[in-house]
Amino acid sequence: MGSSNRTIVWFRRDLRIEDNPALVAAARDGCVFPVYIWCPNEEGQFYPGRVSRWWLKHSLHHLNQSLKSLGVGLVLIKTHSTLAALLECVNAIQATKVVFNHLYDPVSLVRDHNIKEKLVELGISVKSYNGDLLYEPWEVYSESGHAFTSFDPFWKRCLDMQTKGVSFNPPWQLFPAEGKVKKCSIEELGLEDDLERSSNALLGRAWSPGWSNADKALTEFVEKHLLHYSKNRLRVGGDSTSLLSPYLHFGELSVRKVFQSARMKQILWANEGNIDGEESVTLFLRAIGLREYSRYLCFNYPFTHERALLGNLKFFPWNADPANFKAWRQGRTGYPLVDAGMRELWATGWIHNRIRVIVSSFAVKMLLLPWKWGMKYFWDTLLDADLESDILGWQYISGSLPDGHELERLDDPEIQGAKFDPEGEYVRQWLPELARMPTEWIHHPWDAPLAVHRASGVELGQNYPNPIVGVDSARERLTQAIFKMWEMEAAAKASDSEGKNEVVADNSNSPENLDIPKVVLKGKTPCATISANDQKVPAFQDPKNDQPIRKRSKCVAEAEPNPDKSQNHKNDPEESGIDQEEMCSTAESSCKKQSTTSTYSFSVPQQCSSSSNPKWSWQEQNDKEQNSSKDSKHPHTSKGEKK
Repeated sequence: MGSSNRTIVWFRRDLRIEDNPALVAAARDGCVFPVYIWCPNEEGQFYPGRVSRWWLKHSLHHLNQSLKSLGVGLVLIKTHSTLAALLECVNAIQATKVVFNHLYDPVSLVRDHNIKEKLVELGISVKSYNGDLLYEPWEVYSESGHAFTSFDPFWKRCLDMQTKGVSFNPPWQLFPAEGKVKKCSIEELGLEDDLERSSNALLGRAWSPGWSNADKALTEFVEKHLLHYSKNRLRVGGDSTSLLSPYLHFGELSVRKVFQSARMKQILWANEGNIDGEESVTLFLRAIGLREYSRYLCFNYPFTHERALLGNLKFFPWNADPANFKAWRQGRTGYPLVDAGMRELWATGWIHNRIRVIVSSFAVKMLLLPWKWGMKYFWDTLLDADLESDILGWQYISGSLPDGHELERLDDPEIQGAKFDPEGEYVRQWLPELARMPTEWIHHPWDAPLAVHRASGVELGQNYPNPIVGVDSARERLTQAIFKMWEMEAAAKASDSEGKNEVVADNSNSPENLDIPKVVLKGKTPCATISANDQKVPAFQDPKNDQPIRKRSKCVAEAEPNPDKSQNHKNDPEESGIDQEEMCSTAESSCKKQSTTSTYSFSVPQQCSSSSNPKWSWQEQNDKEQNSSKDSKHPHTSKGEKK
């Protein structure tokens, strides 16, 4: 072993020692210096929420113990600059190399490239690896070499690709690189304050962070629950899903191991003729594929955390009403299934995926709240908050994706309740004020006779709110908003064509003027990168060379029956592509986009915004409101909290 090689292993969301490519590479080369750097200032608007920080704290403790058993502890650093902290580590141990595993969210893409660039200027070798995906985003493309913009063809291509064999075994021994840096304890990182500690104590009853616990959770799911996944996955409440999402987010569990474990079961059940088992694995792997696709979209379209993928949605007249937003957050909308989901989210930090769809759809379609508000609230409150997955989910629900929900689709919460909680057990668990309401009326208590209200102890408008908006009224408002969107888009295009908004500038790299920016992933020589494993992203294409892709709403399509006009927007929904742009390194492309899209740009209610604290003031107020009544209004469970 070359003891002269000293490698810094920069841990982020890869908090495991098993199937960790960066750690394995460092251990193979010589002495290692594992470090985790906590830099709240760089988190910006995506500063992790309370329950997410609780998980991180315990995961770091678990990782530290595992690394110590191999011969070296985890160095924890709290700083105002990740780059400065890494440079301090480099100087302290006279490092010859820095390694880490890739991240794909827009904030990390830019930061990672800037750090790579600076370290290479100083003569430090930098290498990064795929520790989070089955395939890198630039490895998956259509037959014509273009990026996919819809999920089904993307996932089909992934399944058709050859999977490389992976050894999941961790290094058997690590040799420490000696050096002194200003480090801190886990408590000194400040991931949990005194006010949060009492609430967080309840989380430990239901969840066990750490990579070895993740491995146990995977084994239990594959051996006991995967077989019936297809039947149980839509049942809200209880352990009806895999419960693996937080482990995957923090990188405590290798997605390659999850995929391989499920595929082995699928092969076994196929040989046995177990059709139900095969279907269960197919559906479960599809969920894994959606996680892959979320990173694929963020990588190719790094503006999606603040802007819809379909460009015409920028004209949609959202109703930025703080009062409605507050009612939705607090579970006071008057629709029992929605309110139960939002109260469970606050109490436990987790809700079933089907409930996530229902509450998010209610926010954007019934209340017309900006989808970015909902995405940010999920980020603040979910135990498994994952920026890429949340972007995909909220854009899908709001009709912002080519293969997402139709823009005019509005699901009736009453019907959803009858379908997914037919006996009302889930509603009664989280809405104690409706606990005695008969099943017949549990999902629409406003229709119940007065005698039923009295017998159930329900006083609408007093201990439980009336519906915040009627379904028919909401549907009418949604239709009007869609027409308004098309009118505003047409007016903007007419204004541009008349030269009123003429700008003398090169906008070939700007996604602002595109319905979907075009990208190419194959057939071009990459720009020079700073390490053999550097990430790549495509550049944007000039919109003049391709017709945009956009999804038409049914009501508007009926109002505009001109087939020639609609045909202009029917490009292949599977892909988007360019022929003249070359592929460049991650941050080079991302930095170019900073002139048109800011990482911290979208707005919140003016009276709720706060620039001095990473936690928004509306969140602090909500904390106070709900902490004061959580014992009576938000009962906790021990197993039903998990995904």
